[in-house]
Amino acid sequence: MFMVEFNENVSCGEAPDEAGIKHLSQRGFKTVVDLRTDEELSGCKAPRLSQSAGLRYIHLPVTGDGLSENKLSRFYRTVFDEDKYPVYVYGQKGIRPVALLLTISALKEGKSVVEILEDAKELNTPAEHAPELVRFVEAFFHRRKGHHEPEGIATEVIERWLRPRNRGVIPGANGLGKVTGPCGDTIEIYLRIRNDRIEQAGYLTNGCPNSAACASMGAELAQGKSLSEAYDLTHEDIVSSFSDLPKDEQHCAKLTIVTLRQAIDGYFRTEKRKRPDDALSSNRTA
Repeated sequence: MFMVEFNENVSCGEAPDEAGIKHLSQRGFKTVVDLRTDEELSGCKAPRLSQSAGLRYIHLPVTGDGLSENKLSRFYRTVFDEDKYPVYVYGQKGIRPVALLLTISALKEGKSVVEILEDAKELNTPAEHAPELVRFVEAFFHRRKGHHEPEGIATEVIERWLRPRNRGVIPGANGLGKVTGPCGDTIEIYLRIRNDRIEQAGYLTNGCPNSAACASMGAELAQGKSLSEAYDLTHEDIVSSFSDLPKDEQHCAKLTIVTLRQAIDGYFRTEKRKRPDDALSSNRTA
């Protein structure tokens, strides 16, 4: 069975058979994360066998056609959790968990696909898997608009993107903003407002990690504030909340503020209320 140790807490490889599951349990693994699709799992006894061996079984299906940012984020939140350590992550061939783990590492360090392949060699990944690994990782980088080259993304930005706060549509939202910036990224802001105060704020974006991190931070800063206070937020408030957001990515913070203000304006339109001009001014800069 192909198996490599990514770090002291996380190992990855091929799907284990019954003997392999017992071996994992004997080695002290606490959790197994199965990346196989429902089709690949058809008739498989892995869930029952894992649980019988005292292992926590988590099914997180990932298709072989590449990654999406949402899948990568879900994977990160699932695997990099101290309560689940030590973790064994596996797929049909073992190449998917390797690709996921190396992609996260590459994003944090601004590496290219070629450098990811070199890292895979250091993990003693079988050479015959190299072409599939490259296709898998390239599919992720190439679908990200305007981000085909290696990126220098701040670690705290990556952490917030992979382990997001306030992401998602808010049920009962009565304020909604949706803006697409010149870079092609779209940010949506959802607000649930009561008594002119933002009780809950959420976001969605199809953008890069910097857009996602800024949208997350903007929603967090707005939550709990009065409408006037939230409208007064500027992109500098978001930028200053990060220690090292790259200067050429600060337009993501501006896009977030524009979207937030659109959501507040939308609330007044929906409620058919006149916006108090002395408190909220559309002429303010983001």
